[in-house]
Order: sequence, then structure tokens, then C-alpha cells
Amino acid sequence: MVAAPVRSLPIYSAGLRFLQRLGYSLLQATLFGAILGLLVYYRVPRAQLSGEATPIALLARPSAWVQSWERDTYDWRVRSLGARSSRSDRVVVVALDDETLAEARQDAHPGIASNPWPREILGGLSNRLVDEGAELVMLDFPFTELSPRACLAQGTPDLEGLDDDRAFRKLLDRYPEKSVLAFSWSLDRGIPAGSRLWPFRVRLGSYASAAEARSRVQSVLADQKPAFLIPAGNAVEVWAGVASEQEGQKVALVQGVREPPKVQERRVTDDTYRVGPLELFVSLAEVEVEGLDAAQLEEVRQLEHPVAPLLGSASLYGAVTVPADPDGVVRAVPHLVSYRSREGNRHVLPSMPLAAAMRQANTRQLRYADGRLYVGDRFSIPMDESGYSLVRWDAAEVGRGSRGSVSRAIPAWNVLLNLFAVREGVPPRSVHDIEGRLIVFTNTSRQAMNFQRTPIGERTPAGAVLAQSLVNLLQSEGLTRATPRTDLFLTLGMAFIGAFVALTFNRGLRSFGDVLVYLAAMGAVGLLYAGVAWYLFINRLLWVAMVGPLLAMGLTFIFTIVQASRTERQLRHFITDVLGRYVHPEVARLVTRDLRLLTRPERREVTVFFCDLDGFSRLSGQLPPERLIQLLNDYLTEMTDVVRATHGQVDKYIGDAVMAFWGAPVRTDKHAHRACEAALKVRVVLEERQAYWDKTYGHHLQCRIGIDTSEVLVGGMGSDFESKYSVMGEPVKLSMFMESLNRGYGTFVLVGDNTARLAQDSYVFREVDRVRLKGRAEPLRMHELVGRKGEISPPMQEQLALYEQALTAYHQRRFDEALALFTRGVEAFQDAVAGVYAERCRKYASAAPPEDWDGVFALEG
Repeated sequence: MVAAPVRSLPIYSAGLRFLQRLGYSLLQATLFGAILGLLVYYRVPRAQLSGEATPIALLARPSAWVQSWERDTYDWRVRSLGARSSRSDRVVVVALDDETLAEARQDAHPGIASNPWPREILGGLSNRLVDEGAELVMLDFPFTELSPRACLAQGTPDLEGLDDDRAFRKLLDRYPEKSVLAFSWSLDRGIPAGSRLWPFRVRLGSYASAAEARSRVQSVLADQKPAFLIPAGNAVEVWAGVASEQEGQKVALVQGVREPPKVQERRVTDDTYRVGPLELFVSLAEVEVEGLDAAQLEEVRQLEHPVAPLLGSASLYGAVTVPADPDGVVRAVPHLVSYRSREGNRHVLPSMPLAAAMRQANTRQLRYADGRLYVGDRFSIPMDESGYSLVRWDAAEVGRGSRGSVSRAIPAWNVLLNLFAVREGVPPRSVHDIEGRLIVFTNTSRQAMNFQRTPIGERTPAGAVLAQSLVNLLQSEGLTRATPRTDLFLTLGMAFIGAFVALTFNRGLRSFGDVLVYLAAMGAVGLLYAGVAWYLFINRLLWVAMVGPLLAMGLTFIFTIVQASRTERQLRHFITDVLGRYVHPEVARLVTRDLRLLTRPERREVTVFFCDLDGFSRLSGQLPPERLIQLLNDYLTEMTDVVRATHGQVDKYIGDAVMAFWGAPVRTDKHAHRACEAALKVRVVLEERQAYWDKTYGHHLQCRIGIDTSEVLVGGMGSDFESKYSVMGEPVKLSMFMESLNRGYGTFVLVGDNTARLAQDSYVFREVDRVRLKGRAEPLRMHELVGRKGEISPPMQEQLALYEQALTAYHQRRFDEALALFTRGVEAFQDAVAGVYAERCRKYASAAPPEDWDGVFALEG
């Protein structure tokens, strides 16, 4: 909230005025600094975005607004940093792109004409990349279902008799820890699949630890049978669920058990020790992190991992899920997430880039300290406690290819040709120069729809996001966000800087030049802070808040300047200056004696005048803006002079329209007379100035006027910061409405019935129409102001008499007679109003109105 302005006499002491401004500015700095500082301090944790409301969650919505604006400035800084960076060649993208799929559809080799390819092909490609020198291959493909391929491609050595999944696993096992398989996660808990009843179990071996038993458990699960790890003293025994004793003996034989198989009935308690594919996967993928509370990490509810036949200790496993911010843009990668098992134990799972970096560092141990995640002694990267690391992009835009922001992307087709060439005994066709590189093998075809919105592009391949994140890890270089406390102090500091700068400009807003100076000062300080924030981001890779501090500074500056300007206005003859702009100077002097006329709204009968230029939209399209403003200023000056000359009050200018009233603030019984006099003077001014306007601007000006009299609420209206002496009531609406009806009747001035009644002793009127408005019980009687009494010419008197005779016949339902009289009026005097009634008479002569017709014409208004 902002303290309301003090309504009191001006303070004439310079010292007291300075202390007043100082106190006010410090109050505003504290207020805005605290509010916005709290909003930048409170960052909605990702884990609470969908949680229940808490007291601190009341800040979530306004904080989210500030953070959304802050993210926009972050994206700008990210692109600036990317434009100054060099693309890394340490990580290379191998893309299963549209070009690859198009070539494959026309190739004669079996299995690749349709997508997805056999997993044996993917395994062969992975091995081929390793053979060409790649240190590690990350396969960014989902393997959550068994392969639909029943046959292998011909020519694959040592894989005869294996199904597609087992062949894929065997190919990956040729190069231990040279491959990383992808898994994904979600925050929603999945529905567990049903299981078959296995009444027996067969013993397959005893092992010293669960880790040593993983290989046996994997082979059991690959056969689509349940596995059990049952403690036996200091060891664990691996058992497999079977349907019968005979099947148990067969399973033991297939599994290579040398001792006589031991088959027992399955017990209820065995389910406590059951190990499914999920448990096996978690044991293979989980990592240990020193110094990090796993409860602070994003807790995932469902894991989509490779199927059991693909689970093996020769591969690494990493998550490829990259959640977007609330605005749909991916800015950070979750390197660590937690998964809670059925027993309630937390397991920490890595991202695919982190799993690759751990392999490069030859470690499974991670350490978190001082906002950084350390991968052994080789790599480290900034990471918050929730496991997310901001991506430092090495390009300003993603472009159209598959590489994203890394240096190179190789079509998978080129690698596939090398694979086929080697299998056929001929030299590889292409040299890819991937010695010592890490490979992200990903699908970037249109079929995959695997694209993300990032700060550098709307369609960034998801594999390219993983590649850039891995580059950040390998270079131990990432973006660090300032702590909430730092952003809070920066916001408070900028608020006080805004107050200090505002205090140096203590003259108030005396002129437009002062406004420009103040805006320039505020803009200079804001640009200086933005420049510092930009410098820290580019050169120190530090993200400090920009929006919150700038808002705090700007709001403090603006409100302090506004308050200073208000104080100065009090010192410059406040009453006389303000009233002199509203009314005639003589009236201003009278009002000065009683300020309550301005500050205390009251009900009073006044006459409201509304004047609008005819055809201003057409005129604005024909004149250049500069000439249009000159013409408008010239015209409004003339209209204002007429209002002031008749002791009227100009209420407001609405574009080319002028609204004025008589009868306030100084009371007068002649307010209707003065409004009518002003309308007639406007007509004279238009005639006198028409030649000048035609010559200067090349256009003929014509305006129309509406006048109405009734009781209104009049006085100072507005806010605590700014108010205006104005009127509020039905005459305002009716005067504007009647002005708009002039065009339809061909009149210059239309006045309400009250105005005509009050001014009929001095002015001549004729009734134009009686109309019924929507929402108004009584019909509106409108009159045309013809002129002053004693100044009506004989032809005009004849015209009025004929019109009155025709109007009487019309209201008495003698439409044929009225039509004849109105037609005479049109032909003899070119009377536009008579033309309107002539058309109505023709209509009623052919279709008479209802019997209860009272002559009122229905209008929407």
C-alpha cells in the first residue's frame, strides 16, 4: 500500500519540506523493497507447485508473476551468453533424423525399412560408434516394452537363436560400461500390472551379496519369471517362481545350475523378498550422494525403465526426463531425483548426462557441497538442493538441425552405412572423427515429436538438451543462481537507491522537461543495474534477480517524485491555478472564497453541454498527425473560449469532443440560457473561422451539440492521487446521446425538455421527437434550438408554423395530411426533420400503429 497524500495547507519551510520528502521516500523504499524483496526471496519449490496451500503459499501467485518476468530476462541473458560462447565438440549428437529414415525406407537391408528399427540394429550402431573411437554412447530411446521384432537382421555374428532384446543386450555387453540406457519418470504413481500365480519356486544359487546376485536375477526376469532374494545366513539365495516342479527342474537346467535342483512350494512370506524388474533396475541405476538430503529432491512416483531382458550391469542408466518451467520452457535439467520403494527407502537416481559424467570420472560416488555437485575429483556443476542445474547454452539460437547448441550432429544413416560395410567385409564409407567423444544417440525425426521449448528456440531436440547438459558437466561450467537472501538484499538496496535518486530531484513536476529529466534519471539507474546483472551473468555465470530490484527502484522513485510534485504544486497558488483552468477567471475568484464548493460533492441542477466534431475519423485519416494535432488544438481553443465567455466550466476533452456544464461551482438560475447561448456562439465561430480552416488545413469543419438539464452530483471526483471538479448524472449521458442523434435528424443542436422549458423565455425551440430509451421509464422529448427570440427571420417563422401544423396532424394519427405538410416543408425549406417524419408517415399510412400509440418513437440507448 502507498500512504495517501496529506490534504493540508502547503508547508512553506524548505527544511520541513525536505524532511517530509525524506520520510516519505524512506517509507516507500521500505514498503516496496520489503514487498518485492519477499516475492523474489520466496521461490516456489517445484515439489510444492501442485501441493496444498500453506500460509507461505499465499505468496505463490504474486511470486510466480515476478518469477515469470524474471525468467524472460533470464532468457535474454542466456541468449547473450550463447552468442559469446563457442560450441563444444566434446559431445556429438548422432541423429535418427528424417533424412536417415527416408534413406532406410529405400534400402535393401532387412529390418530398417520401417520404424522402429530392430534393437539389434541399435546395438550394432552403438558398437560401431565405440569401434570408431567413441568413449561412451548414450541411447536416448525408450525401451519400456519388449521388442516387437521376432527375427534378427541377417549377417549378425554370434547372435543366432537370440530374440531381439537378448541380442541387443549381448551386443551392449561386448563393451562394458560403454553404453547408457535411458529411463524416464513422472510425478504420478502408475498402476501396477497384474501378476501370474507361481505356486512353486526353484533355487538357482547362493551369493555373498545382493549385488553379486544381480546377474542371476536379471536372467530370471528376462525369462519373464518372478525372482526372489531370500536371506540365508550371511548370504542370499536366488529363487525363481515356477508353475510346477517339472518346470522348476527345466528352469534350473536352462540357468546352468550344476547341483540337483531344489524345488519348494511358494510361501506367502516369499513376496517380501520378491525382486521385480523395477527393483532390479533401481539397484542398477541408483547412486550415492554425500552431503545431500534426498528428501529435498524431486520425488518421482513412476519409473519407465528398460524391460527386464535389457537390464544388465554392463550398461549405465540415466533419466532423460526434462520437465519444463510453468511457462513451458526448459531451462534446467534434474540431475538427481529420488524414488521411494515399497519398503519406504529412498533411492537417488541420476540423469543420463550425470551417468555419463560419472563414467568419465570413473566413480559412482557423488558429493554435494556449497551449491555444487561434485562428480569424483574431475567434474562439478552448480545444482540446487532439489537436484536441478541450469543449462548453460553455447549458442544463441538452436537453428534447424539436430545438433542444438553443440558443434556437430551426424545422421545415423552415415553410421549405419559403416556398420553394413564392416559386416560385408569392406572398409567403412565415412570417417566421423569421434575419437574420444561422447555420443548422444537420439531420435530427432518428426515421428518422434521429441522437441522442447528452450530459451534458444521453440523446437530444440531433446537429445540436444541432454548433450548440452553433458557438456556443462564435462567442462565443470554451469550457471549459478544467486541465493534468495542475495536477491532480497539487492531488491531492498535498489529501492533505497530509487529513493535517493528521487530526492535529488526535489522541484516536482513543473514542466514536461522535468518529466523527461526524471524519466531519464530513472532509466539511467535501471540500465546501470541491468548492465551489472548482465555482466555478472556473462562473465561470472551468476544469475541475480533483475525484475524485482528494478520494480522496487522504479516504484519507489515514481511515488517519491509524485509526492514531491504534489508538495510543490501546493506552493504555487494551488487554488487559483487549478480553478483558473476550469472556469472563467471571475468565477475562479468567487470560488476561492469557499473551497467547499470544490471539495465537497453535492446534488445540484446544472446544464450539461456536449459538442463533437462531425467526421473526425475521416479527417484523421486524411491529415498527417502533426497537422491534425494543430487543427484539433485550434478548434478546441475556440470551443473553450466560447464556454469560458459564457461563464461555463469545461469538464473534459474526449478526443475531438468537448464536455462542459453551467450552474456549478457558482450557482446561477440562468445555466440553461448560458448553455443555449454557447451553442449559438459556436455556430457563429464556425462560420467566422471556416474560411481560415479551409485555407490552412484544406477541410471544412462541422460540429453538433447536445444539451440537457437536470440534477447531478457535482464536486471533486477521482482518487487520492488525482481528482477533478466534474459532474455525474443522467444529463451527461443524455447530452452525449442527443449529440449523436443530430446527424439522423439533420440538426445542429438538440436539447432536452427541461432545457427548453427553462430557456423558452429567451430562445426559440421546436419539438423534434419523442423517443423511448431502453432502461428509462419516461420518454425523452428532444427540441431543436432555433435561435434567440426576436432574431427569427420570416422564412424561418413560416417554416416553424408549417412544421408545427404537420407535427400536430402526425400526433393525431392523420398521417396522410401530415405527410402532405411534411413534404411541403421538405420541398419549400429543405427541412431535414420534416423529411424524417415524412418517411414515418408513409410507413404508418400503409400500416397504422397500435391503438395505444402515443407518438413515442422507440430507440435503443
